[in-house]
Amino acid sequence: MMKWAVVMAMGIARLMATKYSAAELREYGSADCTGDFKVLNQDLMDECTPYLIPAPASLKVEQLNDTAYATYHYQGIQDCSGPDGKFQRAWFVEQCEDQGDGTSLKRAWVTGPAPSPPSPGSCMVPGDCGRAYQACCLGSHVKGEPCNCHLTSGTGEATSTDCGTCGKAFVACCSAFSLTGHECTCNVGDSSAATLVI
Repeated sequence: MMKWAVVMAMGIARLMATKYSAAELREYGSADCTGDFKVLNQDLMDECTPYLIPAPASLKVEQLNDTAYATYHYQGIQDCSGPDGKFQRAWFVEQCEDQGDGTSLKRAWVTGPAPSPPSPGSCMVPGDCGRAYQACCLGSHVKGEPCNCHLTSGTGEATSTDCGTCGKAFVACCSAFSLTGHECTCNVGDSSAATLVI
């Protein structure tokens, strides 16, 4: 009976893990991760980043628990959809790493407020890719297969997985436009999906 209670407590603790919005890689001017630091980079949780070069792909960042997060690589897929995400690496948070030169590195969680869910079509400037997405969804709706995802302000990424054919085309379009220096001003995602912003 006691063993069962311990297993249940561990499962509940996992469910009650704090949801973080991002993790920062910090460089400290000391060997023990104390004092002033500068942020070297930041990984946003539950974010899908599309890539076009060297080949179409995407990278998803996902929190595992209170002490770690992981990245998953989707080859040939630019919206992190489907079951083919391959585990790439686990990153451990709040662990200090002495660099041997008087500096140290540590990944630290960042919390941010949860925004209110975006309203459908809340992207004010859809651009060419956004208008193409809207036209695609109109055609899908006529065929009886309405789009489940909507445009929201952003940078041309999929904030939800499985936004269908129209969502995949939108992300590919934005990836191509970004190569020419013309970033998209919308994301595509399910408006009911919970996203966190810093």
